[in-house]
Amino acid sequence: MRIKKFRGKSIIEALDKVKKEFGENAVILSSEKVKTEEGHIFEITAAIDQEEVIFKKEPDIKEETKNDEVSFDYFKQELAEIKEMLKKALSPQLKNWNYLKLLEKGIPAFIAKDIIEKQLELEEYISLKLKEKGSIPNSKYQVFIGEGGVGKTTNIFKLAIWYKYKYKTDVLVLSLDTYKIGGIFQTKRLAELLEIDFEILDIEDFKEIGVPFNKYDYVLIDTPGLNKKFGISDLEDLIIKLPFLRFYWVVKATEHYEYILRLWRKIEKLPVEGILLTFTDKISNSLPILWLLDDRFPPLIFISIGERLPEDIMRAEEDILLNLFLRGIE
Repeated sequence: MRIKKFRGKSIIEALDKVKKEFGENAVILSSEKVKTEEGHIFEITAAIDQEEVIFKKEPDIKEETKNDEVSFDYFKQELAEIKEMLKKALSPQLKNWNYLKLLEKGIPAFIAKDIIEKQLELEEYISLKLKEKGSIPNSKYQVFIGEGGVGKTTNIFKLAIWYKYKYKTDVLVLSLDTYKIGGIFQTKRLAELLEIDFEILDIEDFKEIGVPFNKYDYVLIDTPGLNKKFGISDLEDLIIKLPFLRFYWVVKATEHYEYILRLWRKIEKLPVEGILLTFTDKISNSLPILWLLDDRFPPLIFISIGERLPEDIMRAEEDILLNLFLRGIE
């Protein structure tokens, strides 16, 4: 293979030199603007297999002109070929530039790459991914899992009120969180104020009883925050004993996507049907949470938009999510 640098006062001039010496089969390796003592010039690095080098004879313009053989079509064809070479030379750089701009806006790297590969505008991409994810029906037995402090308990009661008063259904909130000091009394008091049926069970008792609570349309199950005392193995054992349960992952919108990915790898084997996103009122730019559109994750089911109880929760419908994901975009 033969590699050579070509320079010109313009990118067109440099490409023309490449074409004249290496011909149509030249491969453009790189192109850049170089500062020299004479000023800025354009430099192109091109390559070609040695056996393919064909030295083209310079057209005898004088002779062609003399014989009236030079035509407008000849120059038009030459210009079209140069434009095509220029497009091939600059295309990778343009893609990389667009990718970097998406990263600068806070979009997760794997989502930015997917947007570039699909060649879609941001809003088109979000709409496409939301349609692909679709929606899921509400399971009767919903087990809410997540780390401590993500807002599980508060949002479970928001959902309980949402189910009870919007759909006129019978709802039970069942707490398996017996680890939280003073939490049992507070949770009981909250249930009384909201007039929501409430029970507390130790997780081992719950596994043994396994009562399906037939009188209720929905059973919303609160779990302790994932930690050393209550871990993934407890959840795996729970689903073995009670396979009718379905899990809902509660996640804070303020968490960095790399941290979320590490959490997901721990729970991805569980029957997680959906995601409840909390603290959405704490973010001004929603582009970092586009990780939710990745195919690895289940669809969003609800979003928490504030701390007021019970009204600050919304069903994750397509138009609501589109407005959420485009928040803060200039």
